[in-house]
Amino acid sequence: MKHDLKVILIFVLAIFLTGTGAVRGETLQEVIKSVLQNNPEVTSAAYNRLARDQEVLQAMADFFPKIDASLSAGYVNQKNPFREHIRPDQANIRLTQNLFRGGATLWETNRQKSRVASEAYLLQGISENTALLTCKVYLNYLRSLEQNDLAKENLLIHQRFFDQIKLRSEAGVDRGVDLDLIKARLALAESNLIVTRANIENARTDYYAVIGYYPVNPAKPVPFYSAIPTSMQEAEKIALENHPTFKSAKADIEARKYQHKTAKALAYPSLDVSAGYTWASEMSGPLGSYDYQDYFQANATLTFNIFNGFINQARIKETTYLINEAEEIAKKTEMQTIQSIRLSYEAYMADQRRVKQIEQYVSSTSRAAEAFTEQWSIGRRTLFDVLDSSAEKISAKSDLINAQYDKMYDSYRILSGIGKLVYTLSLTWPEESRLDTAMNFTKWKGLIYIENAD
Repeated sequence: MKHDLKVILIFVLAIFLTGTGAVRGETLQEVIKSVLQNNPEVTSAAYNRLARDQEVLQAMADFFPKIDASLSAGYVNQKNPFREHIRPDQANIRLTQNLFRGGATLWETNRQKSRVASEAYLLQGISENTALLTCKVYLNYLRSLEQNDLAKENLLIHQRFFDQIKLRSEAGVDRGVDLDLIKARLALAESNLIVTRANIENARTDYYAVIGYYPVNPAKPVPFYSAIPTSMQEAEKIALENHPTFKSAKADIEARKYQHKTAKALAYPSLDVSAGYTWASEMSGPLGSYDYQDYFQANATLTFNIFNGFINQARIKETTYLINEAEEIAKKTEMQTIQSIRLSYEAYMADQRRVKQIEQYVSSTSRAAEAFTEQWSIGRRTLFDVLDSSAEKISAKSDLINAQYDKMYDSYRILSGIGKLVYTLSLTWPEESRLDTAMNFTKWKGLIYIENAD
């Protein structure tokens, strides 16, 4: 008996825990974390950032010597001036080191390092934008659910009135026109419910397109209104100091300037030193005569271009224009950053005022609808008055839902505009976007070495 009771208790507990797990909602933070790990736009930008590290290594190649080796073996059948078979064999190894070429290697390395920074900042910006888009589809889905619940409430109100009017009409208390009126309003309420259900499906589709799976009991997020800057001026200042996209644009300017220095280095001579060892042998003649060579050779080569069709001059001018282009792009990015944060902040402040007014509106219309219903029951109001007051109450509640979600989304827009949305949600950007985890390239006493930062 005790054993059976124990089994029953375990079974009930398992059902309870299973049910609890099924009801548990998926939070906004969990969804954004998943998106930042799996969204193709984010992951492709992360791979692009990793590729930039390898371009830095390629640019650094001339800091190190080049070592080449070759082996050759052959056969020559000579008929003139006399017939002879020759078998030449040769092995070479050569080391070449560039000592100077106008600093081109250093400037090109620095250019690629700036491109690494630009791509890292760009990945941060993409992460912020993707997180904001995730917030949008997440909130829109929750909004559509609440609007659908409100449409159900509206339908129940009309069904209740329809039942009452039908009974009163059959008893001869109300006119037939009242029944026609409530039938029309009931049909409209059913139509509105169809629309809200369609909106849920549209919101689910948008959710899937961004997040990669359909919503699973999303929980309504707690707003982070306390993280919003206290003034628009403060928000603008933080945005210009912190927004990743603007930082990326400034890093692009730096990269273009190093590119210009690399182009100017082409006007300088190039100095290379090389050393090599050669082993060669040749067997020939009917008697198999053998010739052998074994020698070491070292060279210093100074190369100076005198004329190559004005390519160098054109390259220098080209890079000057590219700097100008990057500066103009940075100006545009700055203006867009300011515009975005101002629009977001204005919308947020308007939403704050709007929510307060609509809350009062909902309270007033709810009291009016209740009073009109009571007065209609004693014949002091018409059915038209009651239905209109009820419709106004439902409309006010709908406006309040929209205003509350708009306010929440605009707060996320501000946080994204200052580059702190992901951080505020207690999340982190992808590992590849962190400059301190990128490969560090340090110049010390004329030597270049590589270290991976912790």
